[in-house]
Amino acid sequence: MTSHPSSSSLRGRAREQKMLDRLLLDVRDGHSRALVLHGESGVGKTALLTYLAGRAPAGRVVRTVAVETGSEIAYSALQQVCAPLLSHLNPLPAAQRSALSTALGLSGGESPGHLLIGLAVLGLLAQAAAAEPLVCIVDDVQWLDSVSVAILAFVARRLDAESVALVFAVSTSAPGLAPANVRLLVGLPELRVERLGDQDARALLDAALPGPVDPSLRDLIVAESRGNPLALLELAREI
Repeated sequence: MTSHPSSSSLRGRAREQKMLDRLLLDVRDGHSRALVLHGESGVGKTALLTYLAGRAPAGRVVRTVAVETGSEIAYSALQQVCAPLLSHLNPLPAAQRSALSTALGLSGGESPGHLLIGLAVLGLLAQAAAAEPLVCIVDDVQWLDSVSVAILAFVARRLDAESVALVFAVSTSAPGLAPANVRLLVGLPELRVERLGDQDARALLDAALPGPVDPSLRDLIVAESRGNPLALLELAREI
């Protein structure tokens, strides 16, 4: 397994961890699952995705890395998902294989339809998961190109018994938020990642500080952060 996030970074996330553990158990039992993590920037979605990746079988995780400019390049996120799995491309039907190869820039030809690409991606994931479960993590959906999100949402709605987990995370407050991308995921199972309560926020702050801090200052930091873990840790670094 890959490394886990520190226990302090997951303070107050027992409910979310339990749901992700259940998802992995289902996938190991031969089912497929899709899930969308929603929450404001800095609330801990990426830490939870890292936890999920760390619990998955070694070498069986595909993860996108989003950049704000990536939304301008069609299929850029899809390429990140599919590139590590291309050794499983050949068994696909010829039309699907050709469509996906063209979309990913592996071969020339006319621009293929999204339906054919979606079916090809679904088949590729199924082939890759035939021997062992596969976890696909798609973070920062709001910054991804909309074509990739549409195709991956299509795939997520058609997963059945391939032993594939397709887990998205989307920020509800990020600059440059693409509402269209968020709408593409409507109807998929959701996990809302909320702000921390005061008790968990204080515990996270105590774990982050090198030593004791005046209780009034601690309460001020907790109040200023409003339960957002990233904001809390940034304020702690200023002490």
